[in-house]
Amino acid sequence: MLLNKKEVMYKQLVEKLYDRCQRIQAENERCVMRVNGIKKIVRRRNHDVELLKRRLDKHGDNWRSVPMVAPHPKGKTEQKRRGPKPKNKQAADETGAPGSEPGPNTPAARKPRKQKAKQPPINPNPVIAPPHPQPQPPLLT
Repeated sequence: MLLNKKEVMYKQLVEKLYDRCQRIQAENERCVMRVNGIKKIVRRRNHDVELLKRRLDKHGDNWRSVPMVAPHPKGKTEQKRRGPKPKNKQAADETGAPGSEPGPNTPAARKPRKQKAKQPPINPNPVIAPPHPQPQPPLLT
């Protein structure tokens, strides 16, 4: 009985290991396909660059004598981060210096924005009601 339990446990461990190997192999195949795709893109780019160089030389363009400036890459680390909003200068001037008056270049007071009236949504599938039955006149007997 003890031997049977060990065999079952061994079999389960082997199956888990096999499944893990299958997952790793599938992931490796995906990585290889991705690398091959990138290699193909790089090969195509290099071919296009060489073709462009030959055509520019053929047309007599002096592109080789022009100084080349590398573009500045914009990565996440180099992006401008938003800081706190600047304080209102007009409010700071009024409270900051005693006796100071607002200058002639003060901005006009803003008008409040008009709110759009909300319209009910349009039903794309309207339900058409059947016509109402006409009232029948009473029968005289």
